[in-house]
Parts: sequence; C-alpha cells; structure tokens
Amino acid sequence: MEKTTGKKKVKLTISGTRAFEVPTHETLLRSLTEAGIMLEATCGGQGSCGKCRIRVLSGKVVDGQENLVEPMEDDWYLACQVYPAEDLVIDKTTQAKVNSKGEISDRFLENVDLLPSIRKELIKPVYPTLQNNYSLQEMIRQASGGDEDISIDISALKELARVAPQKLDEITILRSANQIMAFEAGDTSASLYGVAFDIGSTTVAGMLVDLNQGKVIAAAAETNPQAAYGADVISRIKAARTEDGLNTLTSVVRKCLNDLVAKLCTTAGIFNKDIYWVTVAGNSTMEHLLLGVSPEYLTVSPYVPVFNDVPQFPPDVIDLDINTGGRIIVLPNIASFVGADTVAAIVGVDQDLTTKMTLLIDLGTNGEIVLGNKDKMLVCSTAAGPAFEGAQLSSGMRAANGAIDDVAIADDVYFHTIKEELARGICGSGVIKAIAEFVKVGIITTSGRFVSNDRIALLPDNIGKRLIVQDGQKEFVLVFAEKSATGRDISITQGDIREIQLVKSSIFTGVEILMESYGIAFEEIEQVLIAGAFGNHLDLESALAIGLVPLADRKKIIPVGNAAGTGAVKAMLSERIMERCRSISSRAKFIELANHPGFQKKFIKNISFPEGI
Repeated sequence: MEKTTGKKKVKLTISGTRAFEVPTHETLLRSLTEAGIMLEATCGGQGSCGKCRIRVLSGKVVDGQENLVEPMEDDWYLACQVYPAEDLVIDKTTQAKVNSKGEISDRFLENVDLLPSIRKELIKPVYPTLQNNYSLQEMIRQASGGDEDISIDISALKELARVAPQKLDEITILRSANQIMAFEAGDTSASLYGVAFDIGSTTVAGMLVDLNQGKVIAAAAETNPQAAYGADVISRIKAARTEDGLNTLTSVVRKCLNDLVAKLCTTAGIFNKDIYWVTVAGNSTMEHLLLGVSPEYLTVSPYVPVFNDVPQFPPDVIDLDINTGGRIIVLPNIASFVGADTVAAIVGVDQDLTTKMTLLIDLGTNGEIVLGNKDKMLVCSTAAGPAFEGAQLSSGMRAANGAIDDVAIADDVYFHTIKEELARGICGSGVIKAIAEFVKVGIITTSGRFVSNDRIALLPDNIGKRLIVQDGQKEFVLVFAEKSATGRDISITQGDIREIQLVKSSIFTGVEILMESYGIAFEEIEQVLIAGAFGNHLDLESALAIGLVPLADRKKIIPVGNAAGTGAVKAMLSERIMERCRSISSRAKFIELANHPGFQKKFIKNISFPEGI
C-alpha cells in the first residue's frame, strides 16, 4: 500500500536505538523493512494478521487518505496500515526472529569429490621480449600448458594489464574450465572461498565454504525480508506484478544476501574479495525474484516458470559484494512450484544415488515431497502454506525465544517455551504437539471440532475452564493473559485447528498420490526423510498421531536438517554434483496434484485425524 500524494521525508526515531529518514508515502512497515528492521507481517501488509504492532511515543500517523489514525488498545498501531505525517518516535520494536533452517549434515558431505567449478592456478609466466615477441594473452596460454582453448574475460585482461608490468615471478589465475576470470599478483591460491545460499520463503541461510579444504567454516541466517510483503509465495507473486513491486522484492533479498556475506566474512576473518564462488538454492519464486524476473507466469495457465536453468554469471548481475571475478550459479528448478531447493535436498541426502525406496518430505513454508530412488523419482508440491512457521495462526509465531514448542495435557496444561522465557506465542511444532494432545485427551474429536460442553464437563476443571468462546469462536487457552509475555491469552482456536488440518491433509494426500502413481504401498517405503526448518523441531510421535506423515515404522523416519542447504554446499564443492543437479531437474517427474482425478476425495478424507490416538 502506497500513497501517491504528499511525498516528502520525515525523521523516524526508534526509542533508544537509532534514527533515520523515511518517506511519508510509504507505510511504516515498508520503511522499517527497507531499513532492515523486520516485523512479523504474515498477511503481507493487508492488516489482517495484526502482528506488525508498533507503539508511537510522539508524532502523528495517518491512513492512505491522509486521515489521522487513532491507536488501538494499549496505544498500538499496525505498521502496515499507517503512514508518518510528521517526525515520529516509536517504541522499541519486537523484530521477527530468525528461524533455524537446521544443521548441515556432515555425514552427507563425507565422500564428496573436491572438484569445484571455480579453482585457482599458480603460473610462472615467461615475459615477452623484443627478441621473443608475443602478447600477454599468449604468455598466459603458454604458462597454463599451451592450451589454445583458454579464453580470458575482458575484465581479466584489464587486470592482466595492471599486473604484468610488475614482472612478477608468480601470478595466480582464477578459472572455470577453460575460462579465466581474474588475475592476482603473487600466490593467492590459499584464499579460495565460496558461499552456498538457501533462500527460503521465511529464512535465508548462508554457508561459508573453504573450497581448498571442502569444509563449511561458518554459517549465518536472516529472516527473508520479503516476508513483509506476504508470508507465502502467492502473496509475493501478487506483490511483484508491478515494476515497483518486483524491484522492491528483488532489492530486499539481494541486500539480505549481502548482509549474510558480511556476517560470514566477519565470523571467519576474511574479506569479501576472498569469495569467488556462490551457489543458490531456492524455490522457483525465490529464484525468479532474486534475478529480477517476474514470477507471474507461475500463477497463469499453463503455470510455467520463465526458466528452469540459467548459466553461471558474474556477481554484478545481482549486485552481490564478492570478488568481481567470481561467479554465481543458481541451481536448476524442476517445475513451477518444485524448485531448486528440492533439487538441492535430493542431492543433499543422495536420494538420486540410493537403491532404498525413499520418501523425502521438506516441511517449510512450502511443502515438497519426493518419492523414489536412483531409478525413478516423482515429485509434487503441496499447499502447505506458512502455518508450520506459526503464520496464519491466532497466537502463532516463529520458533524464537518465548515460543511454546511443547505441550502436555493431564490434570492441567503443561508447556515448554524456547529458552524458557515467558510465553509470547506458539510455533508450528508446538501447535502439532498441542493438537495431538487435544485428540488424545478428548478436547477435540477426530473431525477436528472442539467437543460439546457436556463432554468438556467430564474433563478435569483445570482443562474445562480453558475452553472459551471469543468473538463467536471456540478456542482453548494454553496460557492466560496474566501469565503471558504479551498480556494476551495464548490460545488455539477452531480456525487454527482447521488450518493445521488443511496443511496435514495436503501433505498426506500428496504422499498418497505419489505412491499411487509410483505403484507402491506404505509398507514398501524403506525410509522417510524429514527435512526443513519445521521438520528439524517436529515431534515425530505427534506428527504420526495427527496423520501428518504416513503411518510407518517410527525407526524409518529420519530428520535430516537443512537438506537443501547441504545440497547447495555439495554442488559448490563438486562439478560432478552440479551435473547431478541438472540431471535431477530434467528426469524427476512432476505430478500436479490439483489435476489428479482422486485428489479432492482423498483430501477431504484426510482432513480428519486418525482414530485411536
């Protein structure tokens, strides 16, 4: 939302921290986001989630029609709905916390051949003379073994012209196959680093890799700043339909990558110029937005991406602050909503190499499912939505300090919060555990509805008093207002339960359809790999209890952490693995669930929770 009148700038001060100028024609949410201050805004600035709350200490705010806006209860405003009318001072904000995307699994990196596409080579040039006259280009070719196929970038030729007059005994060249991208004076071969990015809808992770050793030496994560424009990819595609919207979503994610590069360099004690090689894994929408390519075709029949694979390119294409001679490769996508993050996850866990019948489920803001092994793989994307990240839930939040992540119900409600702080909300794993407890104790039926009052009366008093009606909807209070960090009840509503039912049904139905298409039964699945940020914290017993994952031997279910990040690192380390990524992209068969004739019937059946928990 943006005004077209009264364009000027005013001073915005965040009490006790910082001050900066903001335009009066942009909402406070957008201005804060562009300043790197991330608020929860799961509705994409539509004013419906109510999570981007700020308190104005001095100054006035207006709506899009220049009308003065009065605060809500406790002097709160929604940052997405107000514009600064004059200099403002706002209270310290509660920023959106960064979710962990899970660990990079060393066991999947153990046997990787160290054959990165980018390498350094030390040469000892023989300089031309009047008697032995040849170009500096020919000098480099001779020093590199006389390969006539070697080509030199124009930017590298400029560096050569600066380095050669020093008549150095040794020059380091940066090359990819037969292409030379840079020259460096002396022996710099010990300094060769890369960054593998996993761009998720909610969290962006970066892994700094020593390419000489083949090891991850630092990792960092940031909240994806695009989240302020919508929690899911559909919202962001809508936001990117205008040129201004596309440019904004592109610029904020590029800034996020540069912020991660800076963090990684500080942690490792290196310079940006020491980074030469970058791999990027993200879903189709994230990769389109990173490259500044409109993703609108993903939502318009016949629902195809603009690209599946693009050649490597120099860092200035996406304004990435690394060595100017470096290169970036965006891993290939499979289909419209099955992106490079799924390709990277497959490579990350070696699903394309194993003979075991494997089910890989990546539980993040989006849900991707892969069934198969080295012989054949079927993939699909489910409409999981951001509920697993705590979005679209009445008291939902990310897995940050103060989030309820575990719930047990007996004579009363017992819960645990992250870092054991006062409860601020409930994250996805906590909601799954709570709902499993609801079914087990008898607070809700297998249909997902709260039980009637007469059945609640049969439960202990400490349980029954928690089922209340608020705004015409039943909800179960986990933490009453006086004991929460927010001064509000932390509850699970009937709508929250239905949201989880829709998500779990879409995943389970996707698994069923893939198995049907493959021609196998549940019993034939030899391992179930759970990947992704949410999967990293998931209580598997509760997931099985509510029917989120297929009924299987508990021992077959293996959490694998950030499989996409692992795959992005492996692709960076080996050109052979990069080729595996391209092979997976072309041979994995995409199943469009919405077009499957049995989808709707299966989906409705799977909404209910299993009997006999």
